[in-house]
Amino acid sequence: MKKSIIRIAGIIGLLTFLSAGHARAQAVKTNIPLILAGSPNVGIEWNVGRQFTVNGDVLWMPYMFKKHEEVFRTLIGSIDLRYYVKPKYYYTNNAFDGFYIGPYAMYGNFNIGLYKGEDKESYRRKGWGVSAGVSLGYKFYLAKRFRLDVNLGVGYAHLQYNKYLLGGEWAHYPLEKKNTKMWIGPTKFGVHLVYNIFK
Repeated sequence: MKKSIIRIAGIIGLLTFLSAGHARAQAVKTNIPLILAGSPNVGIEWNVGRQFTVNGDVLWMPYMFKKHEEVFRTLIGSIDLRYYVKPKYYYTNNAFDGFYIGPYAMYGNFNIGLYKGEDKESYRRKGWGVSAGVSLGYKFYLAKRFRLDVNLGVGYAHLQYNKYLLGGEWAHYPLEKKNTKMWIGPTKFGVHLVYNIFK
C-alpha cells in the first residue's frame, strides 16, 4: 500500500512539473485550529493551469513534557492537486475561490506518549504513517487579499510504529515492534486563513 501512495504522490508531482511553465505562487496559509492549539504549520498554493492548483502543507508538533516524560511530536507533510469546478475572480486577479476537489497524498512521522495516571501503565508509540485519498473543500472570499479555506480529506491511512513504556526513548527497548494500524475515512481537516500574494 505504501508503494501505491508513493505512486500517487509521484503522479501529482509529475502533473505539477509538466505544468511548471504556467506555475505561479498564489497564496500562503495557516491552519487556524492547529495554530490555536500551539502547533506551527504553513501551507502554500500555486497555480498550474486555468482551474488547477497544487497545495502543500507542513505541520510540526515539537512538544515534550518533563514531569512524566510525556511526548507529542510529529512532522507531517501533504500535497494535493486541486481542480476548481467554477473558479471565481480568476479573470481579475488569478486567484481561485469556490469549490474544489482532487487527489492528495500525505506522509508523516510521530512519537506520542500520554500519561494516564499513577494506577495505569502508560505507553509511547513511535513510527510513521502514509495516507492518500480525495480532498475537497471550499474557499470563501473575506477581503481583497484574504480567504477562508475549509478542507476535508477522505481516504486510506496506514501507520507503523514501535510501542514503548512511557518514560524515555533510550532507556527502554520496545515492548512491541512494527505494529500496524489501518484506517479508511477522514484523514485530514483544515480551516485555513489564506493570504493571496497577488491582488
